[in-house]
Amino acid sequence: MLFRETNEAIERGQWPGEPDKIVRFRCECSRLECGEAVEVTLAEYEHVRNFPRRFVVLRGHDLAEIETVVSGNDRFVVVEKQDAAGELAAATDPRD
Repeated sequence: MLFRETNEAIERGQWPGEPDKIVRFRCECSRLECGEAVEVTLAEYEHVRNFPRRFVVLRGHDLAEIETVVSGNDRFVVVEKQDAAGELAAATDPRD
């Protein structure tokens, strides 16, 4: 959830009107030591952000104990936090 706030700032800094532009966001995985980038179009990021429990992570960075992979492509997967992690993600959504 910490990296989601960083990614929100990255998105705000992009030129509007370019939904297919690929942007390097921070991986939003639960590993605090992760500093890797994930390439996501602005449209893809917006689609994920429509669901406060969902995050963009690099393939292999998902944690089955607290999240479920709901979609993906060759650049990233989208995970949805479950149970207490999902409740916390929804409660701390900066867009709410």
